[in-house]
Formats: sequence, C-alpha cells, structure tokens
Amino acid sequence: MYDKGPFRNKKAVLSITTGGSNSMYSLQGVHGDMNIILWPIQSGTLHFCGFQVLEPQLTYSVGHIPADARIQVLEGWKKRLENIWDETPLYFAPSSFFDLNFQAGFLMKKEVQEEQKNKKCGLSVGHHLGKSIPTDNQIKARE
Repeated sequence: MYDKGPFRNKKAVLSITTGGSNSMYSLQGVHGDMNIILWPIQSGTLHFCGFQVLEPQLTYSVGHIPADARIQVLEGWKKRLENIWDETPLYFAPSSFFDLNFQAGFLMKKEVQEEQKNKKCGLSVGHHLGKSIPTDNQIKARE
C-alpha cells in the first residue's frame, strides 16, 4: 500500500472540469477548498494503490468560458501531455513515517511527530497534525 503499492511505478493524473468558478472552490468558496475535495481521491485511492499522483488538470467553469478560451484550455492540456512523464508527483507522507501494523495502530511515528512539531504547516491535507494545511498540497507539486 501507498509508496509500496502494486502501482508504485505508474503515474496517475485526474482531469477535472467544473461548472463553478475557481473562487467557488477556494478557502472561502461555497464548495470549499479544492485541496480538501481532492484528498480522498488522490491519497485514499490513487496513492493508496501506489500511484505517483501528478498535479490534477483542473478546468473551472468550463460551461461559462468563451469558445476561444476552451480552445486554449485544450491546447494547454495537449502541451502538458507531451511532457507529462517528466512531471514531479504531488507530495504524500511516505509510508516510512508510520508504524504500519495493527499493534501500533498504523499511526505516525513519534519521531516524525516530534520533527514536525515546530513546523508552520502539517505534512499534507490529511496529515495536518492540527496545523495549517500546506497551500495547494493537492494541486501543485513541491518545487
């Protein structure tokens, strides 16, 4: 499972179109933060199976943008696909950060928690450790 899963040498990317605008999927938006929406799919499904998850291809408000803007979106997606195999995957806490057994409860190791204690943000959307969620953790790969 996770970085040792059966698909660990494969990459996955979500291509998502929305009826709503970018702002509707923001921290203050009516639908909530897109990072939170994507976490169960990208971590709980794709990363759980071992996939290296790439930045999602997000197109907001597709039904409300002009035809020429839709053409630009498609051209951008086409260009991205030409080099997609070279992209850096999104960050997920490695399985080595956890005690992966029933006796330990599959919890984050104490030494990892201690190392993260004074950091401003948590590791990810799902492993925030009661802190701020890293900005765009499920939308942008770490540099």
